Amino acid sequence: MKNITAAILLFLVLTGSSCQLDNLQPDPIIIVDPPFATLIGKDSITSGNYLGIGINEEAQKIYSATQSLGQTDSITHINIVSNFSVNLADLQGRIPLYDYIVFDEAKGTDSGVQLSFESGKVKSIYLNSGKSIKQWPSNSTVELSVRIGDRATDVYPKLVKIRNNGTYAHKFERLLLATKTLSTPYDVLMARSPQWYFVRRTGAGLWELIKIHFKDGKVLYIEVDKYRN
Repeated sequence: MKNITAAILLFLVLTGSSCQLDNLQPDPIIIVDPPFATLIGKDSITSGNYLGIGINEEAQKIYSATQSLGQTDSITHINIVSNFSVNLADLQGRIPLYDYIVFDEAKGTDSGVQLSFESGKVKSIYLNSGKSIKQWPSNSTVELSVRIGDRATDVYPKLVKIRNNGTYAHKFERLLLATKTLSTPYDVLMARSPQWYFVRRTGAGLWELIKIHFKDGKVLYIEVDKYRN
């Protein structure tokens, strides 16, 4: 399921379905396997509910409904579109809630940094160029670098030290918390996002990409894209 999920999520980013906040660059492309699923149908829900996700319901209630759905349908992650911050302090206490984060200059560069997490630790570090690295910055000490194997709870204080050191302060102009672990608590800043999306399996070789659109922290409508791989 992991590869198919990654492929569909990348397809969504590449086709421009992700929204963005005013005055911010689009979400960066997540480095994953290439897409290979075929779109076979689309639905749009504007009233009632779908899988317990109700139209006009508030974001926190929707997150709880998605967590419940995840327990029955083996959904482990949800992607939060344009979950940007421009202040590093906004990430305090939030990084362990996510499995994928990005930080970069406001304009977006090849040297922007992508961190992925697994089981509460840094699993991989990539630059936006696609280069895989074992620590960032590459020439810094343990105290002034994020490294593969670091605990997620240790990443924020390390980033504060790196930013305060000065050399890499410009790399914290735009911060994105993208892929959220459903087993972790609700993040109140998720409500600012215009869209959440996740993938669920509906049968052998069949999948749904469910996109929940929000306005003012409440569900506006739901899109369901149906795929066959």
